[in-house]
Amino acid sequence: MPPPIDLTATIGGRKVTPALPIVDGSSSPPNELKFNASLSSFISQNVPLESVEGIRTRERVLVKMGTLCREWVKSVAAKRGLSSDAVASAGGELFTSGSYRLGVHEPGADIDTIVVVPSICTKEDFFGSGYVPPDSMVQDDDDEDVNNEIRDPDSLAERIRRHPDVTNFIPVEGAAVPILTFDWEGINIDLLFARLNAPSVPANFDIDNDMVLSGVDSATEKSLNGPRVTNLIAALVGGTEERYQTFLTVVRLVRKWAKARGLYSNKLGYWGGVNINIAVALVLQLYPNACPASLLRKFFLVFKSWRWPNPVMLTKPHDAELGLPVWNAFQAATMRQVAPMITPAYPAMNSTLSVSRQTLQILHEEFARGHNVVDKLYKDWQKGDVLDKEKVESGEMW
Repeated sequence: MPPPIDLTATIGGRKVTPALPIVDGSSSPPNELKFNASLSSFISQNVPLESVEGIRTRERVLVKMGTLCREWVKSVAAKRGLSSDAVASAGGELFTSGSYRLGVHEPGADIDTIVVVPSICTKEDFFGSGYVPPDSMVQDDDDEDVNNEIRDPDSLAERIRRHPDVTNFIPVEGAAVPILTFDWEGINIDLLFARLNAPSVPANFDIDNDMVLSGVDSATEKSLNGPRVTNLIAALVGGTEERYQTFLTVVRLVRKWAKARGLYSNKLGYWGGVNINIAVALVLQLYPNACPASLLRKFFLVFKSWRWPNPVMLTKPHDAELGLPVWNAFQAATMRQVAPMITPAYPAMNSTLSVSRQTLQILHEEFARGHNVVDKLYKDWQKGDVLDKEKVESGEMW
């Protein structure tokens, strides 16, 4: 007998186990592996990844951003009158989340980033708002920011805005999750702010440990949720390199399908990026040794057959007892949710609140259609047919 498949993951000092048992742990049969080779050829031509040059540009931008953020934290610490040792150890770390963190980003896609800072740094330090310049300071009309507000030149917002490689800078301070959005060397960046209840953020800071949420405000909790959820998804599908690459391949295909069918939107009541990541990860937990071609078919089969409102979850919600609300199937508000998909990191929450009965019906129809399309492709391939490039480019295949 083959050895048992262990899909548990240890992250943030906690052991995490899948919510559902494996349905079929066997490897894909030879005929599906051959079909997968044909699918791989199709993917390389029609579902492009970032070029090597593009990847290097993104890495270079993130290194520069991380350095800038740490320099800013040190400047805030010095301004607070801390000792030289405290200034040097204040730290500050830059994290990524979403598609870039997983490795499924497309050419031209943005990067979701989060700067995690110690308690000495405030939102006002981040945005530079409420700044009263010295009487001798006169601001040049050509150097006003997008809101015509004079911001602290030492703030992180101003340091970024004034950087020669930055364009299209927009601060959104009044949002529930405050954000800076800008282009750095042509790469669109969304930068969130997370202020910990701690005197420093060292280089070995473990963002996946639940205790990082102790004493933080609501905006920081939401900002930290992005990388924490992404990291846990990656951990739960990353038992082997082959398994993780299967996950990435199917995520890329499902994203292309969803966009082609007009289903890639949380705001419109469908699925966004994190929902597709969770859904594909769940199917991989059920069929952990399937090749990408097999898993893609299983994806549509699973979700055309899913019995909503049974929740989709990668691991059962746990309560770290930090006073944050955790999704619970037996709460009155929860029972009214149409198609819950639960984020795996603490505090677990429903990531598909915008799905309505109407959009769920459309999703179900599209899952059924998608299964028919993929199943026909496989059966046609068995007869000797090849993937039709014209159907791909016209969108007929999708």
